[in-house]
Amino acid sequence: MLGHKAGEPSRSFAAAAREPWQTDGVLRTLALLLTVLGCGLVCAPRARAQPEYAQSRAARLIARGQLLREGGDTISALAYFRDAISAAPRQASGYVALGALYRELDEPLRALEVYEAGSRWAGRDEALWLGLAATLQALGQHERALSALRQLHALDPSARGGLAALADATEARGSFVEALAARRALVDLLVQEPASEAVTAALADQRARVRALSYLLGGAERVRGRLACATEESSVVRRALARCP
Repeated sequence: MLGHKAGEPSRSFAAAAREPWQTDGVLRTLALLLTVLGCGLVCAPRARAQPEYAQSRAARLIARGQLLREGGDTISALAYFRDAISAAPRQASGYVALGALYRELDEPLRALEVYEAGSRWAGRDEALWLGLAATLQALGQHERALSALRQLHALDPSARGGLAALADATEARGSFVEALAARRALVDLLVQEPASEAVTAALADQRARVRALSYLLGGAERVRGRLACATEESSVVRRALARCP
């Protein structure tokens, strides 16, 4: 599964979707949209003018929000994460924290709003795009989830987590050529990492997966070649490529 994290609520989205929205829930959603969209017109210039101050303030707000989240005060944590977005709307960390908390609360639609806003404002951030892909996957929007992973790879080809998720997603849907390319790119990145037990284990795992995919694709090519040679209607080019006698 894309981006699955231990401890995520097991309640299905379908069950949550059947529950009617309450008035306070709608108001909270509107407040988030006003925070992200409305504040962007006012706060973004301020963030550009004082980037260090804005980022520092956002980091403090997120740290406080995480402490409240760990203490079980999710309502206050949500407020701190929203404030962090207001303080630095072009910084991804606020969107990542708020989206992750909404996912923990089993509110994927609100998480999706946050991640999509972040993808427009905060640009290239691995955790942001992985969160977006995982949320889309949870909502059953598998093609959009795959598109998000491809977009992450286009924005940051060196994102190891993004490559691993892309390889898993494409392999699961039978797109073995794309999966093989992603795993080979991941191997190329891992060999450049400083040696450690974790890197060695990850490298061995990915190399084994590359071999398995290569064998699978090679077998498919051999089958196609035999079919080309056995079919009288095969073109001269196909027979030549299949090395028919």
